[in-house]
Amino acid sequence: MKSKVLSLKSIVAAAMIFSAAEANAQSWQVLGNGGITSSNYAGTVNAVPFYLRTNGSSSNPGQAILNEVGSFLVESVNNSNVAKTKGSIIAGSSNILGSNANSCMVSGWQNDLSDAGGANIVAGQANRVFKQASKSVALGWANTITASNQFAVGVGVELSSEYSGGFGIDLIATGNRSFVFGAGTGGGSKLTNNIPSSLMFGVSSTPTMLIQDQRVGIGTVAPTAILHTNGRVRMQNLPSGSGRALVVDANGNVMVANTVITKMAAEKETDFQNQIDELKNEITELKELLKQNKITIDLSSDSSSPKLYQNTPNPGRGETTIKYYLPKDVKDASIGIYNISGQLIKTVSLKEKGNGSINISGIRGGSYVYNLNIDGKNIDSKKMLIQD
Repeated sequence: MKSKVLSLKSIVAAAMIFSAAEANAQSWQVLGNGGITSSNYAGTVNAVPFYLRTNGSSSNPGQAILNEVGSFLVESVNNSNVAKTKGSIIAGSSNILGSNANSCMVSGWQNDLSDAGGANIVAGQANRVFKQASKSVALGWANTITASNQFAVGVGVELSSEYSGGFGIDLIATGNRSFVFGAGTGGGSKLTNNIPSSLMFGVSSTPTMLIQDQRVGIGTVAPTAILHTNGRVRMQNLPSGSGRALVVDANGNVMVANTVITKMAAEKETDFQNQIDELKNEITELKELLKQNKITIDLSSDSSSPKLYQNTPNPGRGETTIKYYLPKDVKDASIGIYNISGQLIKTVSLKEKGNGSINISGIRGGSYVYNLNIDGKNIDSKKMLIQD
């Protein structure tokens, strides 16, 4: 009888301890998987977090939380993340999500979405999404998103207009639908694209190339042609071939010449130089012959036919003289100078009748053709060599 009384006391004491523990603990629902009803779930029945832990008796257990508002946190530093919104997933430590940052995915450390909108994807460290920006992506370190539909990948990328993006290090995009690729030089010096609807590339604070509206600018951010370069262009190891030459006008526009030329191989260029040297020798010999025989050439003429003489010196070094004769009845006369591509380089009107001459200077070294045009007709033409 005594043992039965003691047994009853033990049962009553255990029931009292169990009741006290139940009163002090959270209220749990652990039915789960019993069918799709509002009462079949595993979790809390009141507005408190639902903790999942491994090695729970240790001082630093592995921890995941379905918090009181309905976001899921997997923590590398326990209880360091803050999520005031529903439907987001956070992994890492010291990340902050504000009340409007619903349906976001965040991983890493110290990412700040306290003033963000929803549906953002952020991974890395110290990225910031604010001004209620939504539907944006920030991957890396210390990137800043301030508008919706933006994409930042790298380090120190700052985006301030919708539909913009940055890929690299120390970049800024401020124009609507502007993208920037590359790197700044650090120390606050960032490669910045403030041109709407454009793509910018560079590896310093000065852009290398910009693409905008089917135009490509190299060395300029204001391209005015399909390909616009600002600076020297070099082409190396080009093959031999024939076709139309490219000519450049005074505004730098490149066009196709009217005439067909053939690119000379190296040996042909050597032959051309040899011809120049031979002409020089012939001119020297002629000068000596004239001196020895005291011969002078009189260009005066009473003829009714116009004449065009060979320029002197030829080759000329930066400057040469062309002599001519015009009959008195000539109404309109000029000398035109053309490069080997057939492009008109210079036209000189002739006002003086009879014997006359013009000085030619200010043209680049090369091979030229000059002709005498009288009253709309080409009378004669000659070749001319100019050296730089």
